[in-house]
Amino acid sequence: MYKNKPRGGLLPELDNERPFQPVYVEPIAAAVRQIQSAMGAELFHSLYLSGDVARREAGETADLSLLFVCTRALNVQEYAALNTVRWRIEQSSDAIKRVLIDVVPLKEVTNLANIFRWGFFLKHCAVCLSGDNLSKSFGHFEVSWEVSKAMNDDLAVRLKDLRHKIAIATKWGPQLDAAQEAAERLIRASFGLVAHKERKWEFDLKPASEAFLSHYPDKLLEIERLFYLIERKPVKKRAVVALMDGFSAWVESEYAKINRKIG
Repeated sequence: MYKNKPRGGLLPELDNERPFQPVYVEPIAAAVRQIQSAMGAELFHSLYLSGDVARREAGETADLSLLFVCTRALNVQEYAALNTVRWRIEQSSDAIKRVLIDVVPLKEVTNLANIFRWGFFLKHCAVCLSGDNLSKSFGHFEVSWEVSKAMNDDLAVRLKDLRHKIAIATKWGPQLDAAQEAAERLIRASFGLVAHKERKWEFDLKPASEAFLSHYPDKLLEIERLFYLIERKPVKKRAVVALMDGFSAWVESEYAKINRKIG
């Protein structure tokens, strides 16, 4: 999974040369081909893979989590083309549960103000599939409060979008997708509250939640309910939204409290 770990408590980076699990090789290759074709050479800078598939730890099925770095911000038509690519890849392989494509302009990645967000992510959480590998521009990181803040600074915006998707969903599929993603993001954000104390970074949700609960045992019920959503159990919209709103408000207040204390 990783290259040799650097000295001094710095985190390792994923091994870019290690082969992917066979069942995911073709979907990954298809994603590279189709995104390059849809976006064109002038718009395409680089493409990265994260998650279980990038770590070569995926089961028989998994999400394909991609980050597309573009030379400029996309317009509506280009986002639509990317969404078509996403749908095609999802339909092409039974091994792929969902294709998640995040988009970020190059100037945002290279902005020094975002080094704890994109520098950390590219160096330690992703592998480059195609293009100019930006991770080579960054040194190794250690787990810190700055990293935790940066990796979760878009939580409110993401949850607002997912909340809207749940509200307008007319079928279980889209509602379960949005609820699952919201729960995953909330658990990762919860772990961000304690990562600097644990001095490690957890990628898997179970150990991340366990580390969080070792510091906040009174939040066990909320974590159990979030895992219920991750398991894609049907829950009424009102209950899902209430859980999202209540727990996210608490998480954000804890971030502010710790930031005042540390920052």
